Amino acid sequence: MTTLFWFGAALTIVLIIAAVAVPISVLTWWAGWSRRTKVVLPPAPTPAPAKPTPGPFLIYLSGIGDISGEYQTRYESDLLAEIAARVPGLVVISDVFGFSVQNLSMTSQRRLGWFWAWVNQERLRKGGPLKRFGQLINLRNMLHLTVSADRRYGHVYNYSVAEMILQGLVRHGYVPGSGAAITLLGYSGGGQIALATAGYVQATLQAPVQVISLGGVMNSNGSLEMITRLTHLYGTADRTHNLSDWIFPARWPIMRGSPWNQALAQGRIVRICLGPMVHTGRKSYRDASVHIADGRSYRDVTADTISELIARAAQT
Repeated sequence: MTTLFWFGAALTIVLIIAAVAVPISVLTWWAGWSRRTKVVLPPAPTPAPAKPTPGPFLIYLSGIGDISGEYQTRYESDLLAEIAARVPGLVVISDVFGFSVQNLSMTSQRRLGWFWAWVNQERLRKGGPLKRFGQLINLRNMLHLTVSADRRYGHVYNYSVAEMILQGLVRHGYVPGSGAAITLLGYSGGGQIALATAGYVQATLQAPVQVISLGGVMNSNGSLEMITRLTHLYGTADRTHNLSDWIFPARWPIMRGSPWNQALAQGRIVRICLGPMVHTGRKSYRDASVHIADGRSYRDVTADTISELIARAAQT
């Protein structure tokens, strides 16, 4: 009972602080009062037909359980490795933290870094009595997701993350002007970040950009008018991805003029069912221990579908 009380108290305090701090941090970044990384793109190279175009490029944006660009679960790393093995020359970028306007990990924050490090340590402790405090990470990132989806602050927030994505592409060898295909893969809450930033990436690089949502939770966004396509992958047992149809009014069928419903009517949003998969954990998209009738694991099915979409985009 004591643990539940302190968990509830901590949850309430963090919720209040974070709800106020997130939009303020976005505006502080925009005003230039905090450290701001500028995108420095090298000049377009002189055409050299003899040299192959590098890529394609895949940017992976994790869900609300993420704490940094360096942190990944074993399931995520294994899935990305499987995708890379299926697409020759694929450059996988997974060091962008979509729940920070400065690409700073939660544990490196000046004031609360020690707290988030402790929370992460407790949630990873098997059978630990304070394991449920790990939900605070999900809550904190969920608030960032709502800011990304917000019409008032979303443009600034998504622009800032798009800068980090552009920096990541250049850091990993992307050559502006090369025309190499770019895919933003967003899992769960990362689907919102991927979709909301894709338009800025496409406008800057003038290259084919597609978004793949893996059980993603997404609001309608103007990026849908610019990118090549959005492909939403889902499982029939995944209840989380269905939240988007309810919590975002712009996705309701009656909002026919929204970018989401316009893109849906024009066939630029494609939904693909991967099978009886759940959102996370066992029997999820990244689970290699459960198999379908043809012998492939759930992770193989997911990797096959994503790699096919990437390869198809690279050929167009």
